[in-house]
Amino acid sequence: MGPLELINRTDDELKAWAVSEDPAVLEQTLEEIWQQIRDFRLYAGQPRSAESEHSARLARACLQAATYSGNGRLVVQACRMLAYSLTANEQYEESLPHHKRAIEELEATGDRAQAARARLGYIVALTHAGKYREALAVASEAEAWFKENNDEVGFARLCNNVANLYDRIDEHERAYQYHLMHSEVVEKIGDQEGVAKSYHNLGICLAAMDQFEKADQMFQNCENLSQHLEIMELWAQAIYNRAHLHYLRGRYIDAFRSFNRLRQHFQQTGSRRHSALCDLDEAEIYIQLNRAKDAATLAQRAATQFLELGLHREEAEARAFLGLALLQTRKYAEALDAFETAQKIFEVEGNLYWIGLLDLYRSEVHLSLARWAEALALATQAKTVFERMGLPSKTILSLVQLGRLALTLDDIPRAEALTAEIAAIMQKTSLPLLLFPFYMLSAEIGERKEDWHRAERFYKLAADDLELHRMRLHHDDLKVTFLQGRNAAYEALVVLALRQAGQEQELGAAYMWCERAKSRGLVDLLSQSLTAIQGHTESSLQAKSERLREELSVLYASSQPQVRVSSTAAKFETIAQKEDELTRILREVSFQDPEYTSLQQVSAATVETVQQMLPGDTTVIEYFIARDEVLVFVISRTGARFQRYLCRVGQIMSIQEHLAFQLEQFALGEQYLREHSDQIFEGTIYHLRQLYQYLFEPIRTSINTSRLTIIPHGCLHVLPFHAFTDGTRYITDDFEVSYAPSASVLKYCLEKNDIEDAQPCVIGVSDELAPFVEQEARSLASMFPGSVLLLNDAATRNAYAEAARRTSFLHIATHAVFRQDNPMFSGFKIAGGWVTAIDLFSMTCETNLVTLSGCQSGVSMVTGSDDVLGLIRGFLYAGARSLMVSLWNVDDRRTAELMDYFYNTWRAGARKSQALKIAMRGIREKYPNPFYWAPFLLIGKD
Repeated sequence: MGPLELINRTDDELKAWAVSEDPAVLEQTLEEIWQQIRDFRLYAGQPRSAESEHSARLARACLQAATYSGNGRLVVQACRMLAYSLTANEQYEESLPHHKRAIEELEATGDRAQAARARLGYIVALTHAGKYREALAVASEAEAWFKENNDEVGFARLCNNVANLYDRIDEHERAYQYHLMHSEVVEKIGDQEGVAKSYHNLGICLAAMDQFEKADQMFQNCENLSQHLEIMELWAQAIYNRAHLHYLRGRYIDAFRSFNRLRQHFQQTGSRRHSALCDLDEAEIYIQLNRAKDAATLAQRAATQFLELGLHREEAEARAFLGLALLQTRKYAEALDAFETAQKIFEVEGNLYWIGLLDLYRSEVHLSLARWAEALALATQAKTVFERMGLPSKTILSLVQLGRLALTLDDIPRAEALTAEIAAIMQKTSLPLLLFPFYMLSAEIGERKEDWHRAERFYKLAADDLELHRMRLHHDDLKVTFLQGRNAAYEALVVLALRQAGQEQELGAAYMWCERAKSRGLVDLLSQSLTAIQGHTESSLQAKSERLREELSVLYASSQPQVRVSSTAAKFETIAQKEDELTRILREVSFQDPEYTSLQQVSAATVETVQQMLPGDTTVIEYFIARDEVLVFVISRTGARFQRYLCRVGQIMSIQEHLAFQLEQFALGEQYLREHSDQIFEGTIYHLRQLYQYLFEPIRTSINTSRLTIIPHGCLHVLPFHAFTDGTRYITDDFEVSYAPSASVLKYCLEKNDIEDAQPCVIGVSDELAPFVEQEARSLASMFPGSVLLLNDAATRNAYAEAARRTSFLHIATHAVFRQDNPMFSGFKIAGGWVTAIDLFSMTCETNLVTLSGCQSGVSMVTGSDDVLGLIRGFLYAGARSLMVSLWNVDDRRTAELMDYFYNTWRAGARKSQALKIAMRGIREKYPNPFYWAPFLLIGKD
């Protein structure tokens, strides 16, 4: 009788067949069915499937037939068959009596070897049923027999099962001991597949014990051995777990590389589910890195795949991530559709946490669309869900959302009542909470009531919380909703300090908050790449800080309610202790390597430190954008002042857009330029004069030095201040002008001594768009005998890294790209690829000047904020004292002329800013339009 016939027989038919059939045929039939079930390769803990359900039906029919036959040996076999199938079908409780019966029957017949083996499956079923004490008792009996009878194979399997049990109840230290015993035995008996699996299990256990380096090594071992043995499923699983570990540790670049390898493998093998899971994981990382476009693409692709595969929970997560990406880009209608689709699926699944989360996300969308009633109803629903789940942190965020709505509707008493409710929750819980949104709400209420002291106090608390818990916020599910305005606290503090203007103390406080805002922006920009950054000194403290940061990153991620709702107080206590330890270590590191620390921890220059570092003939002009207002600080050795209300940022962006239009016309060809040159010149001068009137004229009389260092902010980074004009003279006619990303960065540049006794290095990579690059590079190298010249194919990554380590200057004539979507991937082209900002933070580039002179190196397309600083900061951190880059694209022939002027003048003894001023004047005499002579900025030390 075949398997299908067997399960389709009535009880009476089955009994008649079992009683009348030849025992040998009956035994053969059951053995064939047992083999068929084994061929399904089922395992405990797998999701219920058609195969597991079919196996359970087959095994149940086999047990009935065996019972009717009266053959005790077949009954034992059928019991084991059914126990195995039910365990794989997620029917753990139902499987237990069959496990127990098989063991008892085997013991009764004296077959203790098979009884011990049967206990292995019983342990697994008990573990999944949550009966851990019983499982350990059964394991103790099996262990005694395996040791007594020297059954190494059985003992190895037992160790693996017990280790998994201890992992399941978070007793990872004990689990680790059993994983080790399993590893030793399988290695001893030469079971290579078992060794590979052991490496994988050890990696998972070590990661749970926060031993990340060892865990990573185990996953690497598993990856290598499983590939050698051609066990590709295990190979892929090892890479996946390693990628996830990279993500948890904050090593995002390594995680991306691993996911890309996996995706290629799954596409080749046709595993659409696993390929989509890679997309889902990457989408989540991109959302945390605020790379909304990439996140949306991957989340949409994953959602489509999961829909087609019928994987509903995964589809819901993908659509939730898609909604978050769309929310980041303010595509509110599309975001709402994605959130609503995800919510319907989670409601069917009964996933309360995601239901509450999506209510809050949808509330944020409705708030953005001025749909107050809908936003209010959804925030109230979210609050109810999170209260029921006992999640104080998410309950507080629901109350904050309700408070924001109350303020929007000018209901200040209601907003105050909600903050009181939040304060009551804070008093009742001992768990550390993310209080930035609460502090911001309280500060805004203070401003509305014109209680300036309260507003300032809470804005300071918000800024401190943002800086102290930056990584914790990075892993929080709701940061996309509540942290979009994270600059608002700093902007408010600058404005509030300047409200009391007149006293030197208030000016100093406002300037400090301005610098802290810029420092925090840089720290956030670099957060995805910290592991790639090398300290300037060898220090065990730096290694400790990196280890602590990775441990905290894992703890933050694993303490999220979607991972485990009942996060323990002990875990939060561990987080607090490690945060304190990291803060202490970074304070110690800052004494040895303050620049390295500044990339990880917010720091700020003060008016006094700026004045002390400045030469007597230099004035710093530092701009800041606060609440759509452009303001400026003017600082020299002898004084400091500020000027508010220069203009609205929208006015500058409009002028910038019109100026960019004038400059872009130079790409339309020589014929067009001949016909419209006067018109283009007049338009360009008109907009540069507007910029002068808004940004420079109000402070012109405050400047009494011959040199200026301009520190822009936000969209001002892409403006050519040196080319602003009053209609008769450009700023560069009256001053030598340089730039800096911030006063703190300028300080690090000025503190570094000039490089002496080193040769220049010139790099040129030409193509059809830049045919004069090679000529420029050869000409420059000939000016400086002994220069290292790397041209085209010779300009490899290794050649660049070696040649750039120590030079008098480094001239790079090649394409450079500043990427707004991902500033840390801004870079310049070399033979066979690109050198990115991330690469620079791990390289040494000790030099007096780096010049990026190639076409398409402009940053004029960067319209956001300080995103342009990725590549610039990378060079300065690598050791460059200064950097020269262009704001827009200039043809390489005229660039070569300007560079010839500059280097000849600098070589003759002029300062860099003076040499650039003279070079610009020389080009201007031939080509009056600022497009030709004004694209280059000198950044850093003069």
